[in-house]
Amino acid sequence: MATSSTSASVTPLSFTGTSPYSSSFQGILTRAVGIASIPLQELQNQDQTVLSEETQLATLQGTAAGLTTAVQALGTLGASQAVAASSSDTSIVTVTATGASAAATYTVNSVTSLASAASETSNQVGGYADSTTTPVSIIGSGSMTLVVGIPAVQIPITLTTATNNLVGLENAINATTAGVPPSGVTATILTTGNGNYLSVSAVNTGATTLQLFDGSVATGTDILTQAANQGSNAVFTLNNVLVTRSQNTLNDLISGATLTLVAASPTPPTPVTLTLASDPSQLSTALTTLVSAYNAAVGQINDQAGVSTGVLSGDSTIYQLEGDMQQMSTYQGSGSIKSLADMGVTFASNGVMSFDPTVLAGLSNSQVAGAFQFFGSPASGFGGLSQALDQVSDSATGAIANEQTALQSDDAGLQTQITNTEASINAMQKTLFQQLSQADTLISTLDTQQNLLTASIQSLNYVNYGYGQQSTSGG
Repeated sequence: MATSSTSASVTPLSFTGTSPYSSSFQGILTRAVGIASIPLQELQNQDQTVLSEETQLATLQGTAAGLTTAVQALGTLGASQAVAASSSDTSIVTVTATGASAAATYTVNSVTSLASAASETSNQVGGYADSTTTPVSIIGSGSMTLVVGIPAVQIPITLTTATNNLVGLENAINATTAGVPPSGVTATILTTGNGNYLSVSAVNTGATTLQLFDGSVATGTDILTQAANQGSNAVFTLNNVLVTRSQNTLNDLISGATLTLVAASPTPPTPVTLTLASDPSQLSTALTTLVSAYNAAVGQINDQAGVSTGVLSGDSTIYQLEGDMQQMSTYQGSGSIKSLADMGVTFASNGVMSFDPTVLAGLSNSQVAGAFQFFGSPASGFGGLSQALDQVSDSATGAIANEQTALQSDDAGLQTQITNTEASINAMQKTLFQQLSQADTLISTLDTQQNLLTASIQSLNYVNYGYGQQSTSGG
């Protein structure tokens, strides 16, 4: 936004007249435009203030959102007891906590096999000579049957005279619905120095049936390698219970945890221990994040107050955020941990928060449990304070977002007024310029006429009265 006395859209006109008063006319024009531009400057200043407020609010929104997230994270740790998952042998199986809230131990006694996807290749001796001309269906004369799954599903494939080749067969198998082959398999052509082959692979892992008959299943011939790789299931024992799954990543066995099988167990198998246990170090990390987010908010709030007040000084959103932060500093729990100070979080006289991790590290197991109780959940306890913060920081419905929307409306209105004012000034300047030009021309014409009249009178004086002639007599 321009900060000069006139907008960039108001182009000053230069007056170049012919009368002795042309410079005075330029001064009149310049002064008139300057006076008319005073309201424009006021509008521009107002709009600049609005834009500055928008910028400051955008920064504040990001900082407040960071604080909201930090408080929510502590509530999540309180609800989950900061349960972390670990495996005694990640080369065999890994485990990830995905919501478990209680400590537990599990044993993967052995992993017999991993889940794999079925994959077969055409069994034509020497391959197909050409991918676009050599027929693939001889017995069925273009009628083929793809067999997939357990229980097996028969999928008819029809090739025309033009498509009875590897390319046509590949395209027919890969005919997709929303990007997924309806047959559940994909086909590709392998081109080797010894001929061309069709490779057919299942989209998903797990033991299955994968066959491709030239003709019908009853009378045709399977043109794929038979039982070379019909896929396999993951087979393992968990707490001495045999488990069979078609995938290697499992989230339905242990509540709140996901297992991923990585490799089969060695022989003899070595049991792998999976542990879900509370990890207090997560609290330390989360409190460090809270301190950083809180102090960032304190800094921005202080920038809007004091001697050097900012554009948001006195803004209701600032007061609302300050109030929410005050609740954080004074929050009292009902268990063995009563306040943030019990975990090493303190406040200086200037409102800045600090954290001493050694205090948290020195808590007993029962006190750590009390810390989790203190933080509660994202909807209760200290973590529940995030809901009030969210009413300020939410990017769609929060108080800051609402104020930004109002400011954007103000900006649009001011921009319209600025545009209209600029147009009015330009029109006034043009009209005044024309009027001054006419006056300058008239004055110049009158000056010329006056000079002519003066010359005529002087000429008459010379003729009639001899004015202006020197006397030649001595009397």
